[in-house]
Amino acid sequence: MRHWIALWLAWWCCAASALELVVATDEYPPYVSAASEQSFITELYAHIGKEMGVTFTFRFMPWKRCVAELDAHQVWAVVPFVPTPERLQRYLLSTTLYARKAKFFYHDSGRRSWLSGYKDLAELRQFRIGGVAGYWYEAMFRDAGIPLDTAVNDLSNFRKLQAARFDLAIVDENVGNYLIRTHFLQQSARFHSLDSPSYLSENVMMVNRSADNAELLARFNRALDSVRRSGVYDEIVSRRKLALQRSAAAGS
Repeated sequence: MRHWIALWLAWWCCAASALELVVATDEYPPYVSAASEQSFITELYAHIGKEMGVTFTFRFMPWKRCVAELDAHQVWAVVPFVPTPERLQRYLLSTTLYARKAKFFYHDSGRRSWLSGYKDLAELRQFRIGGVAGYWYEAMFRDAGIPLDTAVNDLSNFRKLQAARFDLAIVDENVGNYLIRTHFLQQSARFHSLDSPSYLSENVMMVNRSADNAELLARFNRALDSVRRSGVYDEIVSRRKLALQRSAAAGS
């Protein structure tokens, strides 16, 4: 009997230590946050973890450190990131976690007439535009030859909009609406977004390239697909009132 107890304890200890996968991320509500009510991803991962039989532990740190920790093999994964050719070559990427739309927000002080008929980026050359340093759209503006005033985060850009430091800020639709609700409620009627142009981006999880990670990532992708097919994914999105877009990973 003592022998079986020892074996069971050894198995339990090994299983417990083997089931934790550490994921690095930064505060990016309403997608991910240490505050669960503003964290779509941590709730989604709890369901994915149940499907996989693993536990995900999230560590919050600046985005650059997330990547540094991944490169140093101090964490299993980083999330959420937009695929780029460089990232596709360097890391293993999950199927799409969610697709979102980036829009141009502005603060209407009543001194300018805003039109909604813009079709492409080139038509916005007349405006001063703000963005976040290091985000996926920097190359898009650079290729178009349009200056981009960069800040450390989207909240800084909304404050600059309010202060008329620039005219437009390119921001994720859900993030922009979250910032207006939580930081500019009294001014919310003055914040708007252009209907077009807008840009779709798909967000993924990244892990280091290895045979073990390839197997784990395949399990993760199957679990994510199962959560989607069960209806749980859509229920979380609906309850959190997120405006997400269709993607190939969602079966469209």
